Amino acid sequence: MTPIERARLWLAKLPPAISGQGGHNQTFTAARGLCWGFCLDIKDAYDLLEEWNRSCQPPWHSRDLTHKIKQASTQPFGFPRGYLLNAGHESTPAAKVDITRYKLPSKTPVPMTESTQPQIPGEEFVAFLKAAFVQDEVVCICNDVSDEGKPQTAGSFMTREQWIERFSGPDSPLLSPAGMGAFVRINPFIANDYSGADKAVSSYRHVLVEMDASAKEEQRRILVDSGLPITVLIDSGGKSIHAWVRVDAVDRAQWDERRDIIYNTLAAQGIDPKNKNPSRYSRLPGAHRSGERQRLLATHVGAETFEVWQQNLELASDTDTAVSVDDLIAFSPTNDPDNLVGNRWLTRGSSMILSGGSGIGKSSLLMQLCMQWAVGRDFFGIGGERPLRIGVVQAENNTGDLAEAFQGVARGLGLNPEEHERLRANLSFRTETVRTGAAFLDYARRFIIKAKLDMIICDPLLSYFGSDLSNQESVSLFLRNQLQPILQSTGVCWIWIHHIAKPAKERDGEPPTLMELAYSGFGSSELTNWAREIAVIQEVGHHTPRKFRLAFCKRGGRLPRAVLPIAHSDQGINWVEWNPLVFRQDSQSQGASRGRRGARPGARQTQSGSGTSNQLPPSDR
Repeated sequence: MTPIERARLWLAKLPPAISGQGGHNQTFTAARGLCWGFCLDIKDAYDLLEEWNRSCQPPWHSRDLTHKIKQASTQPFGFPRGYLLNAGHESTPAAKVDITRYKLPSKTPVPMTESTQPQIPGEEFVAFLKAAFVQDEVVCICNDVSDEGKPQTAGSFMTREQWIERFSGPDSPLLSPAGMGAFVRINPFIANDYSGADKAVSSYRHVLVEMDASAKEEQRRILVDSGLPITVLIDSGGKSIHAWVRVDAVDRAQWDERRDIIYNTLAAQGIDPKNKNPSRYSRLPGAHRSGERQRLLATHVGAETFEVWQQNLELASDTDTAVSVDDLIAFSPTNDPDNLVGNRWLTRGSSMILSGGSGIGKSSLLMQLCMQWAVGRDFFGIGGERPLRIGVVQAENNTGDLAEAFQGVARGLGLNPEEHERLRANLSFRTETVRTGAAFLDYARRFIIKAKLDMIICDPLLSYFGSDLSNQESVSLFLRNQLQPILQSTGVCWIWIHHIAKPAKERDGEPPTLMELAYSGFGSSELTNWAREIAVIQEVGHHTPRKFRLAFCKRGGRLPRAVLPIAHSDQGINWVEWNPLVFRQDSQSQGASRGRRGARPGARQTQSGSGTSNQLPPSDR
């Protein structure tokens, strides 16, 4: 096959330019493919572009085509000259595709409401095929499905019209209520190639988007609200909704690029990452899966083209960052719908890092905090707006350790039967010891969406970061570029449990300030800069039971007390408050008994009725 023949075949797969829908870019893409991708001279490129131009709406003037050809032949871009000559999927003989019969489906959005959905399976099957494929395109369908619901073969290949003629009737084996359903590949194939492989795809039209981390109605809402150019929306008959997103890529490289844009945009919504090839199977509307019908929910919804969707996304993103003066004037701090805990202390999409030394009981403190907020109780005077749905992901305790802490805290709090029921509904635990970095964030995001969490607590940060916490660039990428979008899209409040590098020390007899404590956690200062709140628990003196100060270092002024005096209970595994005044008297008497051995006074009270101190009391030594 000559380069001109191959270029003509390639051009046949490129949708025509339509005015108002990125027509300039589409035409330049065509010209660049001919001149740069296939190394055609200006005359041959112009002749082919003129053939393609007849389907454009409206057709371009000859001088415009000439200008784009000249521009495309001289301007390099990210691929080497001749890159399309070496592309494996372009080596198909021209006889396998009749380019004169290629037509484009309607661009008019046609939302399918419940009342307009085809109720007869055969009609649904036909409506689906006509929406997703064009006349005489080769469609691959497979109804040889295992008991586990997996396709067993590469499928059967026929034109759209052949499928409609043979299998849309009432006795169609494809649409029988018995069996495990049927599958259809998301893109058409070249004729006479029955492999079902990516290289046999004849038009890189669709990307499959699937999610099952939430209820199907929620999935449908997410997909429709995304504004994506969806050709068909399918109820799989199982847990998920399938969307065939129209990308109209000119080749596999562009298809991969547009797929990644879509997947990155929907990453926080629980998208299935496995559907990353253009020959992927989806569920066939009209077929039955274990008695449940695989339904066609809608056709041609969202933006008319991928380019229009991208433009809309950019505009929406720009708008989302805008805060008007009127917004600031109208805001009511006492009626913030995003408030979760305290006086806008922790809000939706916010974060906290709780740091402390090893062996001091952070896990039991964490258990008590989440149990009290899950049932709607205050945690040492810090209360939530309502009972919160909280998830805990941890790596350091086995089931027995968790059970001991849970039972001890439950006894110490004296929970009633109604509160136990709230815990069952609002509190979830997961043990994860393998995933780190982006893989862990994907895992946590799915947990957040599935359990509809208000708050997630991950213990410890060192187990899940997966890189060097001292490297500011790595920490910033992880927190701001990978984690923050999850917080913004789900509204979850994220709490990390962390270790301090070393206890903050007194200087010249003065205790560390709250800001000094805030930067005492192990790793880059970016951790402190990123988090909305930094909490540090530090032991005070040497006592039985052990006594501690829990300091809130950044926004403690929003709480009744910025520093909490708490201690291990002598009645079991839970935490109680202790009286700093009694501690101070005990410490002073101990200091007097030591005479002149240099003992410093004991703990100082860190707050008064009207305010809080920004310092912790010195330790009793």
